[in-house]
Amino acid sequence: MAIIGNHKEFYAYYEELSSLRVAPDAEAPCIYKRLDKELKKVVEQRKYQIRIPIPKHKNGIRRSLGVIEREDALRKAEDMVLEIKVQMRQGGSILPFPAQKLVDLFLQKKKSLVRGEWESKHDQGDKSITQQRYGLIEGKLRNYFVGFLGANTDVRTVPLSRWNKWEQWRLDNKVRKELGRPKSITIKNEKGMIREIINWAMIEGHIPHNPKKPFEGENLKADDKVRRDTWEAHEWSSFARKLRDWLNTMHNKPENDVWDAFVAYQMVFFFANTGLRMGEGCKIKNKDIKLVEKNDASNDIKKLCCLIQVHPSTKTGAREVNGMGGEFAKRVYEKSKFKAKNDFLFCHLDGSPFTTKQFREWFKKMIAFTNENERCGKVFQPYGLRHLYATTRLQNGTSQQALCDNMGVKQQYLTKHYSHYLTRLASDDLMQMNAHIGLGGKIIPMGEDFTITDMTA
Repeated sequence: MAIIGNHKEFYAYYEELSSLRVAPDAEAPCIYKRLDKELKKVVEQRKYQIRIPIPKHKNGIRRSLGVIEREDALRKAEDMVLEIKVQMRQGGSILPFPAQKLVDLFLQKKKSLVRGEWESKHDQGDKSITQQRYGLIEGKLRNYFVGFLGANTDVRTVPLSRWNKWEQWRLDNKVRKELGRPKSITIKNEKGMIREIINWAMIEGHIPHNPKKPFEGENLKADDKVRRDTWEAHEWSSFARKLRDWLNTMHNKPENDVWDAFVAYQMVFFFANTGLRMGEGCKIKNKDIKLVEKNDASNDIKKLCCLIQVHPSTKTGAREVNGMGGEFAKRVYEKSKFKAKNDFLFCHLDGSPFTTKQFREWFKKMIAFTNENERCGKVFQPYGLRHLYATTRLQNGTSQQALCDNMGVKQQYLTKHYSHYLTRLASDDLMQMNAHIGLGGKIIPMGEDFTITDMTA
């Protein structure tokens, strides 16, 4: 039986282990059973705890030994002290390293890579990230790394096998339940973040090195083949008509809402006709856009096009974009009181620029008013406007290389995202009938072409 020490107010059993000091100048470890834990059990059936003092550290190590017999507790205590001595000689971390602390340190490193809102990768380096990207990383790690392990869990002792349960846990513990089941690409990206922070922790010496990482054997590289819902031509025509009705409902709203609804309405058609990303469109200043009149070859009607200089700080850097959204840009410019070269084109009544988040909120209101998701059986997001632009240009004969240059993407990206549209567009060529070859498109009645011998005869 353990010896009752001088801590009767806290411990049922308490025993110092003088022979198991981790260092000559360290205090002796102790094993004990608490009075205030496992209250439904008699003291003899309660589990032993251990405290191992570490030199120059206030609290040392406290853990449950998970056993109720003294002999078992002594054996586990000896093993634990020996392990700590080895770690001390090797210079490794001895004290528990909480998951929350690891995430905080990793985010400090990530925060140092955040570039300014108007800075480009050319300014701050290829490894730099936007504030929005940092916010995404922070949210994912706090929700689905710390949330899974527990803030105080020692990351050094987490077995690799525990990560096998992460994906199901993630599906059962969505932070934003209104978004439904997360897409596979979302899960893949989050696994990539977890693998990155674990790898960084090993390099920094926060956790022991292990040649295997979480989700071993899975391909966690970004998958470009993500197909977002967009409109077919007939769906878009109906949506465009319904949007006018939506805009009319805003006339009796407060002045700020009336103006913002008007601008957001024009932005929808501007994005659909230029293929710009939302972040690129929101950063356009008056000096960045030039309106150009062009004749429509089909009916000789002049159309207002635009030449846009995309800011270097955006996702793929600076580029020049040719678009057919000039009319919608002109409507905003003519009604806006901010006409200086450095004023934002898509701005609020106070001149501040629309943010991607603000445009997204207005877009949701439009989709809800038109009942678009139910009507088409799809889930529309603002990015679908960019996809609508791409498919429309392909259907109108724009070369793939010209479209890639205009959208700021590579040929491989276009092929992966729009392979189904490219096949559809090729169908006319693939199914043309030529009178000089084959049958010229004629169907010959059965029996008048040639005879196949009955193989069963």
